[in-house]
Amino acid sequence: MEPRQLAGVAERKLRHAVIPTLPVDFDARYDRCIPDDITCTPGPLRANTTVLRRSLSGEDRSALRARAAEATDGEVTFLDRTIRVEGPDGVGWHDEAVYGPPALWALKFHGFEFLRGAYLGHDDPTDCPAATETFPRWIADWQADAGTNIGTEAYLRRAWTPHSVSFRLLNAARYYAWLGADERYPDLAERLHRLLYRNASFLSNHVEHDIGGNHLIENGIALVVAGLLVDDAGDPWVDAGVEVLTDAADQFLADGGHFELSPMYHALTLTRYLTALDLLQRYGRTPPPEIRDAAERGTAFLRAIAPPDGRLPLLNDSVHGESLSLRACLRYASAVGVDPGPSTTTAMEDSGYYWLGRGDDSLLVDAGGIGPPHLPAHSHNDQFSVLLWVDGRSVLTDTGTYEYAPTDRRQRTRSVAAHNTVQYGDVEPIDIAGSYLMGRRFDPTVRYGVVDGVTAFDGAYRRAGGSDAYAHRRRIYADDDWWLVWDRVAADEARPIRSRLHVDPDVAVDGAVSTGAAGLGFRTDDDADPLAYLYPLEAAETTVGTSPYFPSFLTEVERPSVTLRSSGADVSFGFLLSKRPYETVALERDGDDPRVLSLDGTDRSLPDRLS
Repeated sequence: MEPRQLAGVAERKLRHAVIPTLPVDFDARYDRCIPDDITCTPGPLRANTTVLRRSLSGEDRSALRARAAEATDGEVTFLDRTIRVEGPDGVGWHDEAVYGPPALWALKFHGFEFLRGAYLGHDDPTDCPAATETFPRWIADWQADAGTNIGTEAYLRRAWTPHSVSFRLLNAARYYAWLGADERYPDLAERLHRLLYRNASFLSNHVEHDIGGNHLIENGIALVVAGLLVDDAGDPWVDAGVEVLTDAADQFLADGGHFELSPMYHALTLTRYLTALDLLQRYGRTPPPEIRDAAERGTAFLRAIAPPDGRLPLLNDSVHGESLSLRACLRYASAVGVDPGPSTTTAMEDSGYYWLGRGDDSLLVDAGGIGPPHLPAHSHNDQFSVLLWVDGRSVLTDTGTYEYAPTDRRQRTRSVAAHNTVQYGDVEPIDIAGSYLMGRRFDPTVRYGVVDGVTAFDGAYRRAGGSDAYAHRRRIYADDDWWLVWDRVAADEARPIRSRLHVDPDVAVDGAVSTGAAGLGFRTDDDADPLAYLYPLEAAETTVGTSPYFPSFLTEVERPSVTLRSSGADVSFGFLLSKRPYETVALERDGDDPRVLSLDGTDRSLPDRLS
């Protein structure tokens, strides 16, 4: 960890242990700092919220409206888990169900994420009873609840977790602006004025330098939004938020990817920079060049990594439904004046992503290392994992993320077995522990290029660690309608070697357990020809089974999987993926180096040297 992180951890622990024991009413102290007269300028924020809403798909907005309607019955859904939160005695902010796993549920609930269904689902507040009847009651209930006071026991892990405070500020500010509270609901407006002031004051004192990463960006945008909305008194928050976002802009790597290497967190953090850029301009301020640059490079990266089906690839800790969709995020970027145009990029070297093939038939290689040394929290053991799309359809997928608690499912999603790559014995390439920890890591080496019309990728790494030490090299070659993947694993001790391929749940695998070079088909329709074919090469055994897929938090889906097996201390084998069937598939090699691929007797030379 970095020195600033360590200092932040120490400060947080000290506050958490000492503050609740002191005979001081910290909640009242914050209240006494709130001015009697607070005025706001909601117009620019309302306009930005309209732009954000119009960037969503009709399906997304319909789902948001359904969530808002649920609230009128006292129910809230996050992370695919619905809880009845309101009863005759009010809202159960501290009910056991709220604080049950996953912990992210309570963070969202106290972050007022339920407001999003109203201001993003509906153009007009009068069309949303929850917005004008239910939510004002809930906000009043939250403010009156003694358990939500600053300084109560465990306050920094519950209602006043700075990450949750950031969400609360963003959602309350957008809700206030969208509602037109000053003109339509003056009593609610006054309540929201005080809530915004207290929360922004608290957050400015509790920026999450101890965690860093995407948390810092959430803190920064929350301070910017609240500061711009609240006239005059909000200027220090704007300055503090802009400073945080300016400093955090280097989280976006040279190729534009966010350094935590999760497409979901990339979309989340990029959305915040796009919002900061647009709002600073709308409120008549000049955005720092670092904020504009992060927004532009981040948008270019998102366009570059966009697969044929237009959905976020679920690499590392990623799920659908927690961020803007890939397409919505790009529409939002364009609407606020950031549009890099179509991407021709195939190599995102800093993030470690490489395309072999582009258009409807594409294979994506994840060759990046673990996230930043001080922040491996959202990284997986996915070294040289591949994803495949054919005819615009997903065929081979990553696994997604079930939860962040340290459970068996969490460990599985982070493990090498959950990814489309090779495993030596039962060894993890990098040791994993807890929910977010990772052990000694390495930097893969990669060469990539096009030689004589064949796109080639050559990646390698070496794992240290006594008897568990080994080296893995993966070479991939691609032509118009096929991809050859060739692996070598070398170690001191002979062990089983497995190469796994996890298939999209909407795709079936044709073929019984097979050996040798017999092919398997990937079929999306029982009556149609297979979408793609798999030909194992020099594997001792190939089996078809199933594996879990986690497309959204707390959601598990069964899907087909294929495992190629061999065994030894120095083993080479691989497979061909193709769009068309072949009677014969053969590989000629020089030692371990593939030289010629023969398909139905037609030879194709393979590059033997890459720069």
